[in-house]
Amino acid sequence: MTVNAIILTGGRSRRFDGVHKPGVEVEGRSTISRILQSIRGAAADAEVWVAGPADGLSETEQKSVRIVREEPEFSGPLAGIAAAVAAMPTEAALPAETADVTLVLAGDMPLITAGHLGELISTCRATGCPATGTDDRGKTQFLCAAWPTRLLRARLTEIGDPTDGAVKLLFSGLDPTVVAVDPDVVSDFDTAAELEAIRARLSPDGP
Repeated sequence: MTVNAIILTGGRSRRFDGVHKPGVEVEGRSTISRILQSIRGAAADAEVWVAGPADGLSETEQKSVRIVREEPEFSGPLAGIAAAVAAMPTEAALPAETADVTLVLAGDMPLITAGHLGELISTCRATGCPATGTDDRGKTQFLCAAWPTRLLRARLTEIGDPTDGAVKLLFSGLDPTVVAVDPDVVSDFDTAAELEAIRARLSPDGP
């Protein structure tokens, strides 16, 4: 079976002075390119959807993904997820080997690994439930999760209008499976200081 992946890139990056975070380079490669590389490492044939600008991907990389945009623009990550899922072929139109799992990923997590994504996918398949990890505060990382594709589509239908909605609405009433992960792996950045901390972790000299 195949996998879908959604990379969310449609935010305003207000706390980052409006700079497009997925396009920011970390160790010589853009954040979104690093995420795409990890997706391909976990599931080489994944269909990847970029919900928002694809800035930061090379021309070749852009040709390997599908680009959608939430409407209206800047109406939040839930709207981005909804836009990507709406653009995907419905299960009835697909062969039996259709995507059974959809990864939902924030576009500002440069340290995400293929290993962690692979574990999310396998756990999701084994349990039939969303699979996610926790961040450095012990909170559920809603924007690094694997979903049964049919369930994700059903939850979006139940929610209705996703405009400015919180992603945690998708998880309401559900019991996601928590996968152990080093919090550094799912680190994101909203400020220059947080970005520098991430870069320091990748430095040969360490932080």
